[in-house]
Amino acid sequence: MASPLTIPQIITIAKISEYLSANYIADGALFGARKIPTNPRIIYMEYKALSWMYDLDPTNESLRLVGNYVYSLCKKNLKAKAISGSGGSISPINPNISIPIPVEFVVTGSSFMIDGQASVLIPQFAGYNVMFNRNNIPQTMVDTGGTWFTWNKSTTLFTVYGAAATDELFSINAI
Repeated sequence: MASPLTIPQIITIAKISEYLSANYIADGALFGARKIPTNPRIIYMEYKALSWMYDLDPTNESLRLVGNYVYSLCKKNLKAKAISGSGGSISPINPNISIPIPVEFVVTGSSFMIDGQASVLIPQFAGYNVMFNRNNIPQTMVDTGGTWFTWNKSTTLFTVYGAAATDELFSINAI
């Protein structure tokens, strides 16, 4: 897979990876020998060749292949990206995206669901899953022999089994 990085970014990462790799090799003196003690030299030679060709002709068609090879040599590339400042970022939480407000009511003759009603459309919950509490008791979508419910987030059809009865407290929440 091709690296989404530019050639100058790969060269910067390789320069940093060279000394990170050298430090890793130096740790071998205390913590046991490393498998590829020549890796810093290989990174150096390859990124220097890549840098030379990029400076000579930045449109050369072999640059991407060589750049990908150089990048593959940089085993500490994530750390190198962080050091260079070209590392990734964390997407901030967007406070403008919010879950619809819950539908909470006591069943009456004029409430959201009336006495004896079993189904209702809740279009503001389209695409969401729902959590349903009946008289402050969480309900499931599995028929366990008592009351339960079904929800279709595409059609927004909410159905309760054990139709709504007067004075019941319903709380339907998008999640």
